[in-house]
Amino acid sequence: MAAAGILVLVFALFVMIALMAKPSRPRLLVGQSPHDPGADADIEDNDIDQMIEARNERRRRLGKPEIGDDLATALEREARRPR
Repeated sequence: MAAAGILVLVFALFVMIALMAKPSRPRLLVGQSPHDPGADADIEDNDIDQMIEARNERRRRLGKPEIGDDLATALEREARRPR
């Protein structure tokens, strides 16, 4: 009789656990990416700005014009060139 009572109690515990336990929901749905393209673009933009600034700093130390100045000069030459 005691063994039957223990089995009923164990069975009741399993049923209660199954009913009360909610499966964890995935944070991402199928097909979604954890990356935010907008945030990635901002990070890349910041990285590029830092690289250009570091390169310009070195060019200033060497006495050369900055990268932006070179590009502006090249664009002006291109605009003046007869077509």
